[in-house]
Amino acid sequence: MIQKIFLNFKVICVLTFFFVLIQRAGAEEAELSEAGPAGETQTVQDTLMQMGKGMSLHKQNYLLPLTWGSNDSKLKDAEVKFQISLKQQLFDTDFYIAYTQKSFWRILDDADSRPFRETNYNPEIFYRLVPEKNPLGNWGADIGYEHESNGSKELTSRSWDRLYVAPYYEYKKFRADLKFWYRIKEDTDEDDNPDIEDYLGHGEMKLWYEWTDNQMLTFIGRLNPGTGRGSMQLDYSRPGFRRNIFFFAQLWTGYGESLIDYNNSVTAFGIGIMFKR
Repeated sequence: MIQKIFLNFKVICVLTFFFVLIQRAGAEEAELSEAGPAGETQTVQDTLMQMGKGMSLHKQNYLLPLTWGSNDSKLKDAEVKFQISLKQQLFDTDFYIAYTQKSFWRILDDADSRPFRETNYNPEIFYRLVPEKNPLGNWGADIGYEHESNGSKELTSRSWDRLYVAPYYEYKKFRADLKFWYRIKEDTDEDDNPDIEDYLGHGEMKLWYEWTDNQMLTFIGRLNPGTGRGSMQLDYSRPGFRRNIFFFAQLWTGYGESLIDYNNSVTAFGIGIMFKR
């Protein structure tokens, strides 16, 4: 009885969060319609980054109601995958704190009380160089520190801490990000994943391109040239039934879709909705 109550509570919490996002998207759409049509000079930055004061969305926010991976053998192995990511500007400066959470939920596995197989927690603090407009496009960078872990114990615990520099460049409907990181070393007897850089490398590249009808294609790639291991994520999105809600498809292949799988190559595909690309 208690397990069923807890399960229902998990479902309600997740659905409530995404319902709030949908409602907020609708409110913003109403505000924009009252203000008048968007200008033709709008760039992809208007979609990808919220440079205003206070709290805003940070990385991708999405809900994939059903994903299927190459390691799944039964229907109950299919997962709900979702990511929540927010940032808060600090004291009207260019410093931010941010929090991202990515979860993998085996909602069809009734026999095991529909468990969350894995959740990754990713707080960070960073300084954002304000973009400077010039004839060749906009550019800037984030410089920060981030922690990522799965909150597990003993054999299944995974975590790492990084310092990073992430420059970006944007021109019209195209944007490119590079992120380089340095892992802060841990004591050998406390390191849950000493070889994580062999699989996730020392950086990643992100490319965005937006074209007709606000369709967007996003590529995220990692590669460690020394080991030949890496990963690729390919996203496609297009406007949905409201301005800030998008139909969304995601393909992942390679290492590190989740921390527990950092050394396990997985190919997975899912379809769902995205909020603010």
